[in-house]
Order: sequence, then structure tokens, then C-alpha cells
Amino acid sequence: MRVVLVFVMIASAAVGLPAVAIVRAQGMRQPSADVSKPPFPLDDPKAIEEGAHRFSASCTGYCHGREGRVSRAPKLRGKTYDPNSLYARIAQGSLGGATGLVMPAFQTMLPPEEIWKLVAYVMSLSNAKDE
Repeated sequence: MRVVLVFVMIASAAVGLPAVAIVRAQGMRQPSADVSKPPFPLDDPKAIEEGAHRFSASCTGYCHGREGRVSRAPKLRGKTYDPNSLYARIAQGSLGGATGLVMPAFQTMLPPEEIWKLVAYVMSLSNAKDE
């Protein structure tokens, strides 16, 4: 399958088709062009609560600890974040770093509004202290 995809991408580049068309053909969700602003206040309790549920379902267990505590990935509690940088990290993922862990790019799995809910939740952890 990969050989076919690589061949199709090379062939499409030769005839001038954009790679975006190929990605769409693979059924991957495309990120919205307008992701620079959250669709709600980031201190909205409902958005934080929904982000907490999404975080628990998608981020804890293998990587992050419950409630943003340390696990294989660094702790998220007690830190200050820039919301746009945090959005970009969640949406685009990351390649390893000091721990060698790879964070998946959630923009292929979640719509921007859900990613902003994760941002709201993680930002709410800035005042949380570990016991």
C-alpha cells in the first residue's frame, strides 16, 4: 500500500496535482484554515470540563498521567502555556524530544473545536499543584 501511495504522490507531482488532493483521497480529516482563535473563552467551565473528558479518554494511560500528572510524558500541571503554541502542539503532534516519545497529530482525528477544548483543559491545570 505504501509503495502505491508513494508512486501516486510522485506521479501526481510530475503532473502537477497537489498532495492535498491525495491526502483527502486517503480520507484524512483536514484541519480548518481558521484555527488561530478559540471558538469560546478558554476559561469557560463547560469547555474545560469537556476538555477534561477528552483528555482522560485520549491522552491518559500510555502518555500523560491522570489530571495532567507525570507519566511517560512530562507533567502538565503547574506550568504556564501560550494557547496558540499549545494548540499547535496538540494539533500537529511532536517528534520525540528528550524522552523519545512521539505525540500524535490530533488534527487528523479531532475537529478544531475539540482541540481547543483540550487546550482549555490543559491551561486550567496551570494553577494545579501536585500533592
